[in-house]
Amino acid sequence: MDNIKKVGLLGAAALIGAGLAALSEERIREFIKEKVEAGKLSKEEGKILVDDLVSETKKQKLNLEKNIIEKLHSSVKMANQELADLSDKIDEMKIQELEAELERMKSLRKAGK
Repeated sequence: MDNIKKVGLLGAAALIGAGLAALSEERIREFIKEKVEAGKLSKEEGKILVDDLVSETKKQKLNLEKNIIEKLHSSVKMANQELADLSDKIDEMKIQELEAELERMKSLRKAGK
């Protein structure tokens, strides 16, 4: 898989991660609300639990984003190096072609004398 596709996939993963974090926060609030309404938790306990779980979800989201950004930087750096290597190879091939053409012209000149 080429680096451009990798970068696209990582970007999509970041968006999915952000969406899941938002969905998780909403789901956490709904779940705790149900427990409070059922009398299994007090409102204060529910609030504390929601705050703790939402905080943890946000930490995990930030860690995911950090990891994705690091992977993106690494992929871009690798792609840049690959492009530089290809450019060097192309330059070397051009030099070899020019040298070969120069030798051919010298041979023709010698044959013409």
